[in-house]
Amino acid sequence: MNQNRRLHLKYLLGWTFAWYAPPLGLRSNACSFEGDEKGFEAEFSSMGSKINLRWYSSTASQNQVVSAATQIADQWVDILSDYEPSSQAMVACAKADEGDWVPLSNELWSVVHQCDEWNRWSDGAFDAALGALTRIRRQRKLASPGQWSQARLKSGWKRLELDHVNQAIRFTTPGVRLDFGAIGKGIVVDKIAEKMQQMGIERCIVNASGNMRAGAAPDGTAGWPIAIDIPATTIHETPIEFLRTRFRDGGISTSGDRWQRFPDADEVGQEERTSHIVDPVTGKGVPGHQSVTIFADNAADADAASTATCVRARRDLAGWLQTLSIHKPNLSAIVMLKDSDEDPVRVLSTLPMVTPASATLK
Repeated sequence: MNQNRRLHLKYLLGWTFAWYAPPLGLRSNACSFEGDEKGFEAEFSSMGSKINLRWYSSTASQNQVVSAATQIADQWVDILSDYEPSSQAMVACAKADEGDWVPLSNELWSVVHQCDEWNRWSDGAFDAALGALTRIRRQRKLASPGQWSQARLKSGWKRLELDHVNQAIRFTTPGVRLDFGAIGKGIVVDKIAEKMQQMGIERCIVNASGNMRAGAAPDGTAGWPIAIDIPATTIHETPIEFLRTRFRDGGISTSGDRWQRFPDADEVGQEERTSHIVDPVTGKGVPGHQSVTIFADNAADADAASTATCVRARRDLAGWLQTLSIHKPNLSAIVMLKDSDEDPVRVLSTLPMVTPASATLK
């Protein structure tokens, strides 16, 4: 797995760095300090993106940390990937096509169980059974009306049955495919950060394309500096900083359409492109422009909540954020919406540091 991985290592002391996680920029600075600990950075490819590690340690070597992190990433790719035919998820889907109960490993079941909870909490906005649709949209070319129709018939969490006692699933419709893109990176980031903490590395932060898990703050600071930008409509626009704050001991995720807009049309010849995030109600990508940043206890919750919020953003957003506060009381959100390229950005936030709680930005 990942035989062509590119790995970058740096020894850091007194370093400054910038992270830009689409569609919002997340930037951070780590400062040098007195003592035996040293700052390190490593980056490697996994899950179709780069995973960046930054940490301070006086004991664990770079090679030990990177080896542990890459092993965890490879392990979870083997479990969750919807690209690798041999992954546990893909093998389970193929078996479930036959209509029989398929027992899952403890690891895969734990993810399916989380997805089931998020599906119920979000009233279906979070849906990890849209693989038939996401695959056809990832082709980046228009499909025929028949292909769209067939993909929709094979999509949706309601087409799964779960046996919670035996940790098994089965499909009521053949051809359903699981897609853990709305929670998988968050899970991997959490697992890597937790492993680093088990190795005695408390001051660390792990980033996979905007899915972050932060540990303890760098010495002498209140947390890892984070800057959130107002999303740009096109890659040619310059992002504008909206908020700068510090964060520690939790997860952050940003979802939106800044970098990924896929073909989404029922008729051949149309050129409509919408967000890569699919609305399970319509079976199409979420319309307009949206960017959601979630602060949570862990990266998996932040990842799932940011995707669900993108779907719910234009229907009962306030009610959805209230629901989130019940199930995840430590979760906070910054939601930015733009209905068209010409419209202003509308902002709603549950973060106490953002005043006013809602605003319109020209």
